Amino acid sequence: MNLLLKNLQWMRGTTREKGDVRISLGQIREMGVDLQPQRKDRIIRFDNHFLYRGLINSHDHLEMNLYANLGRPPYQNYTQWAKDVYLPRESPVKEIEAIPLNDRLTWGGIKNLISGVTTVVHHNPFYRSLQSKSFPLHVFQEYAWAHSLAFDKEVARKFPKNPTRPFIIHAAEGIDDFAQAEIRKLQDLNVLKSNTVLVHAVGLTERDRAAIHESQASIVWCPSSNLFMFNQTANITSIKEKIKVALGSDSTMTGRATFFEEMRVALDTMKVSAREIVDMVTLIPEKIFRLPSAGLEVGQVADLLILPIQGSDYHENLILSSSEQVSAVLVKGEMHFGDIDIANELGLGKGITRVGTKTKWIAFDVKKLMSKISSKTGKAFFRRNPLWNLLEL
Repeated sequence: MNLLLKNLQWMRGTTREKGDVRISLGQIREMGVDLQPQRKDRIIRFDNHFLYRGLINSHDHLEMNLYANLGRPPYQNYTQWAKDVYLPRESPVKEIEAIPLNDRLTWGGIKNLISGVTTVVHHNPFYRSLQSKSFPLHVFQEYAWAHSLAFDKEVARKFPKNPTRPFIIHAAEGIDDFAQAEIRKLQDLNVLKSNTVLVHAVGLTERDRAAIHESQASIVWCPSSNLFMFNQTANITSIKEKIKVALGSDSTMTGRATFFEEMRVALDTMKVSAREIVDMVTLIPEKIFRLPSAGLEVGQVADLLILPIQGSDYHENLILSSSEQVSAVLVKGEMHFGDIDIANELGLGKGITRVGTKTKWIAFDVKKLMSKISSKTGKAFFRRNPLWNLLEL
């Protein structure tokens, strides 16, 4: 589909620009003032709207987003939490694990899509269905991974021989000596390298920060998950100056329902500015994971988020938005989520869902998926899950 998006505003460096964006074959083809329609263009006006590049969620377990927050925090480290909640013969684990994997993965994809995320980094095996054209968004696949030192005894073997392939691992997820010992153990295993991506990194000592900086490893910060489990999060103020930090949501087992909420939690910590958070969900993860550029430039992939302007600050406007306010999410130039009026103008047909108090359009049959998921348990089983409540018709 060829699109001509009219009258948008965006930031280029520190300069706000206003104009039109032409999209074809999944790419931004032209940006400028008063672009004239071409023969195949579908024209959509976006008066009083900001244009953003699609967001990157650097940490999620896609199949685990049917859970409500689980556990009886606070804990000292992640092993205590895992032993407390992973009871496969008890509810809710036995019911959720019985749901087909592809349905659980799709649900996690929808969670990200309605948050303006167009690329998500999945921390678990890369399942074939994540590569399907019918999946809601891009799922990063060029990675190696281990769960953690405590729950994976083959960490060294799993570390990739290719030094450009990111290696993702939970590390220092906790606030006690057990968690604080993990960075040194990773060094001893010779897996703290420039392609190492440490998820959480709550329990870092000054020595650990120096070692991570020297190795050029990166960190993914999941503040809502950390605050739920430990009542504190990583000292990002001292970390961000020398170490690349991206933002991740984690799953709803410990995190929030949407990525918008995660960004607000990050802002509320007062450890980072709004502009820094926007970098943590765009430019920085692009570098960490060596992703193809999807910026607001001619020739880039048209992974885009369009939001109404509610405040004059471009970066705060993103963070203070919500899923129900999203006007459009485009993945490779195709609308996947947004306002019904825009979908109707584009002739996109059925795809109605509720998001909060608003009726929205989505390129997936959410109602059918929810009915399938709840067919054996009943919908009431999932009503502790805030994402389910957000989307239930």
